[in-house]
Amino acid sequence: MSLNVPQKTSTEDYQMWSNWAGNIQSTPAITVQAHTEEDVVDAVKQARKMGLSARVCGSSLSFSPLVATGGMLLDLLNLTGITAVDPARGRVRVRAGTTIRQFVADLWDHGFALLNQGIIWNQTIGGALATSTHGTGQGLQGMSSMVTWVRLVDGRGEVVEIGEDDPDRLHAAQTSLGVMGVFLEIELKVVPRFFLEERLVFVDWDEAQRSWDSEMASNRNHAVMWLQSDTAAREYNLPTPEGKSLANTAMYMQFNPIDPIPESEWCREVGARRGPSYFVLSAENNTNPFFELEYMIPVDKAHDAIRQVQDLMRGEHSNQVHPMFIRFVKGDEAWMSPFYERDTVTVSVAGHPGVEYWPYLRDVDRTLKQFEARAHWGKLHLMTREYLEAVYPRHGDFVRVRREIDPDGIFLNDHTRPLVG
Repeated sequence: MSLNVPQKTSTEDYQMWSNWAGNIQSTPAITVQAHTEEDVVDAVKQARKMGLSARVCGSSLSFSPLVATGGMLLDLLNLTGITAVDPARGRVRVRAGTTIRQFVADLWDHGFALLNQGIIWNQTIGGALATSTHGTGQGLQGMSSMVTWVRLVDGRGEVVEIGEDDPDRLHAAQTSLGVMGVFLEIELKVVPRFFLEERLVFVDWDEAQRSWDSEMASNRNHAVMWLQSDTAAREYNLPTPEGKSLANTAMYMQFNPIDPIPESEWCREVGARRGPSYFVLSAENNTNPFFELEYMIPVDKAHDAIRQVQDLMRGEHSNQVHPMFIRFVKGDEAWMSPFYERDTVTVSVAGHPGVEYWPYLRDVDRTLKQFEARAHWGKLHLMTREYLEAVYPRHGDFVRVRREIDPDGIFLNDHTRPLVG
């Protein structure tokens, strides 16, 4: 099977694709490595003619089956770079295949930074936004909230622009799940660059509960990792104090502003990072594979939800060794964002390779759905359409706009079709 695209475009038939964790694999009929925007347009038109679905892969870091397809897989990793900077408006445009790592470093050279970032910077911008990637901070929103304009290829193979003058379609596109077309270029709100320092603090869990509100309020970025055992922190290669029991301990990850410092004083050592915000907030994904589920809980229900998950991890699922990761995100306006119109506490757990982890994740899913949980789209979840309709107030509107953008559903796959088809 061959694809009639310009010679500069690389194609390969039946090349197996796998995500980073190795839990999701598929064999697309055609894999297209696009080098230009015209390549993307041509590829989408060819997929239509051939009756193939089309999905996009970035860095393949998602744990969920968002990318998997037996149709056409579009690789955008050659579509990179900042395309425009508007200092007066605090807006920057960037191609969707750009990794966060590349983008934030280039952005710094232009005098700007992202207000917040996720902990891993290997993701592409397009992939991070499609899954509503987030950082942490009581007053800080996720990355989807930064999107003010997109240019995409729709299901007809036409280039479409969506901006702030069309708020409904923009709010649908901000967290797209990859079903709103192939993003080519994205405009984001940015802020003047700033410096941060990192601090790791270990406290007993009881103390963490007592100081919950004050720690959130007194730190720009505050995250909590509950360590159920002495060895839990090792799963994420985290530095820990010697000679101290870490069982039932909270590890705080805190980032706070500092005055600008010369490059000679920058530090990139995890646990003591100090310098430009972009490398203090994020780092390389250097852990061993794991299989993660992350659900988002309303702030006022977080304590009960966390306690019940801890009971699972202490009890019948004590063979699961990864710690629980807890973060804080301010509500936003993106229709399919898990933070839509509510301030949120995120609860993340991971299954350990080599043991049967689905019974554990199913129990965590059942537990957290009692608290109106919403899922991180790039991670494992057990959401159904009926459940989504109950916890996402604009789900129906998202489906309507998705159908306008892609009336024949070529950007759907077996995972997304039951949810938003």
